[in-house]
Amino acid sequence: MCQHAIKKYTIVRYHNIYGPRMGNEHVIPQFIERIKKKENPFKIYGGTNTRAFCYIEDAVRATQLAMTSEETNGQIINIGRSDSVIPITNLATELFKVTGYKAEIKQEPAPKGAAQRRCPDTTFLDKLNFVPKVKLQEGLAKTYEWYKNH
Repeated sequence: MCQHAIKKYTIVRYHNIYGPRMGNEHVIPQFIERIKKKENPFKIYGGTNTRAFCYIEDAVRATQLAMTSEETNGQIINIGRSDSVIPITNLATELFKVTGYKAEIKQEPAPKGAAQRRCPDTTFLDKLNFVPKVKLQEGLAKTYEWYKNH
């Protein structure tokens, strides 16, 4: 008689995670690079489009919680934040505050096919009592410092 062990698994889906070493293909490092180059006017494509960003430290904590909780067995968990949706123009403004940069913002149409809103459903994380700790401005400051020095 063959007995099959129950395999435990959890699938995690990451949503708009940011922080040091994230590469250069995402909005935050792209904005940082343009700030470093002192782009003015600062063009924003799809400035009214919204995103919900989650700093890497919070994503790691959420992932650890998903790995260690029996409640997540067999579940698909969205890792991200749903409590901090921000328009892309406001993201640029927050980065300006963090960096001390001042520039004229010039709104441009969003690229074709760009999502108007991206925000994960974090209901399952909420059930696990997960609370993100890193505020956007703090995470942006840490991310900017890393990109400034590398």
